[in-house]
Amino acid sequence: VETEWAVALVGLGDLGRALAHYKGFANRGFRITAIFDSDPKKIGADINGLTVMDSATMIAEIRARGLRVAMLAVPAEKAQEVANQLVEAGIRGILNYAPINLTVPKEVRVQYIDPVTHLQRMTFYLDAT
Repeated sequence: VETEWAVALVGLGDLGRALAHYKGFANRGFRITAIFDSDPKKIGADINGLTVMDSATMIAEIRARGLRVAMLAVPAEKAQEVANQLVEAGIRGILNYAPINLTVPKEVRVQYIDPVTHLQRMTFYLDAT
């Protein structure tokens, strides 16, 4: 892999924690370099050598680090608000795990990951009887 992309992870619930511990990103050119959450119980925790930062500092931290890619693993009701902050911070690519379509400027790319949709597509072709 020639290029390594530094990635911000927003949301450290069950899914976010799994993403933070996933070892398959590095050999494909992606490295989580910043983790954000709004839960005071999670802020300051060490995850794979990274300190979980307060989401309130997210815009400034992302700008300071020059990050352009983020993974969004927050509840659906917070996803648009967080996406707006990511765009304001300079993020240009969002991998969205929240089950909601985001409204972002045309220069920002969003990739949606919805396991339920994939399960529905897969089971459509299976015999339900």
